[in-house]
Parts: sequence; structure tokens; C-alpha cells
Amino acid sequence: MSKELVIFDIDNTIVKGQSQKLLLSYLYRKKIIGFSYYLRIYIWFILYKLGLIRNPKKTMEYAFMFLKGKVVEETEKIIDNFFEEVLKKHIFEEAINLINDHRSKNREILLLSNIIDVLAKKITDFLGVRYCISTKLEIIDGKYTGKILGDIVYGENKEVFAKNFIQGNNFSVNTSWAYGDHITDLNVLKSVKYPFAVNPDKSFYKEAQKRKWPILAFNKTLL
Repeated sequence: MSKELVIFDIDNTIVKGQSQKLLLSYLYRKKIIGFSYYLRIYIWFILYKLGLIRNPKKTMEYAFMFLKGKVVEETEKIIDNFFEEVLKKHIFEEAINLINDHRSKNREILLLSNIIDVLAKKITDFLGVRYCISTKLEIIDGKYTGKILGDIVYGENKEVFAKNFIQGNNFSVNTSWAYGDHITDLNVLKSVKYPFAVNPDKSFYKEAQKRKWPILAFNKTLL
């Protein structure tokens, strides 16, 4: 019998808002990035929210170009501080309770998100989750290059990553759950037996209603 797997998106599913947007706002406040740099990326987040961005890889590489030449330990310290000061307070209590409930039934949890790996790892560790697939930043000789390694975990790629993980780890879509908030999660949710829409935007809400998927509203954070 295949093991049971539960797949969670991160932004607006586990974390209220977009975690990378929160990170970049934090970096601007800490004067780690400049205003024009921050403004350009912020506009991209607006376009993404409006569904006008199809492939965000180039923008993501631009957004994290500030890491070029930074050693891994220095970056991890920035992320640690950001997580403790900001991001942890944006995690939904309902998501934590749901994850714990699934784990109590001996189901494995997979976080599947386009956010950068160094940030996803902090969330994974905090939640005590075993598996995480996220967009990887390239590291050479202990320093970030400012480039993305391989494909981003976005759109159709998300489904590919999920299917490869399921097949490679003795899971089955017939005994799997998935939770997501955005139309880019659609194919992942379609592929599992138990799909759930969490805090969906207008278009994804309509899609979930059409497919008669349960719709969950998370709103209580650790603030």
C-alpha cells in the first residue's frame, strides 16, 4: 500500500501574503537593497498578482541578484533574522493545525513552492516538515552567484516536480491531498484525490467552485 502524501503550497496557504515580497520589503527597510531596485521588483509582484506574469524566472533572478558574491552563512543569517522578526508572525495557525492533524494520521507532508530554497528551509524547519521542493539558488564555492539553479517551481513545472516526487518516493496520487491558493496550483490539485483551495483569489475561487472542491479560509496568524 502506498504511503499517503499531503502537498502544501506556501504563500497564502501556509503564510499570509507573499513571503518573498515580505522579504524584499524587509531588505529595503534594512537598507540591504536600494529604492529603485525594490520598486522594480514590487511592481512585478503587482503584475504577478494580476495574473500578467507567465514566467517569473528572469524577474526572480533580478530580485535576488543582490546575493551575488554573498557567502552562504551571511545569507542564512539575514534569512534567520527576517524569519524571526517578520515571517514567523505571518504563518497561519489553521495551516499549522492542519499539518499537525495530517501528521497525527501518519501522512507525510511536502511543501511545494516557488519561493527560494533558503527561505523555504526556514519554514520547513519551523513546521517540522520532512520534505520540501522549492526554487534553488545557485551556489559555487560557498557563495551565491545570483542565478537560479535549474527550473523554478512554478506553473506547469509544479506538477512535474510533484509527480516526480510522488513516483520517486513510493507515494500515489490516489492517496494524496493538495492545498493551494492560486491558479498556478491548479494542475497539482487536479492530479490528487483530495484537492483543497485555500484563500483562493477570485479566478481560482470560481475554478474550485466549478470543480466542487472544498474551499478553506485561513485568517488567524501567529501575530
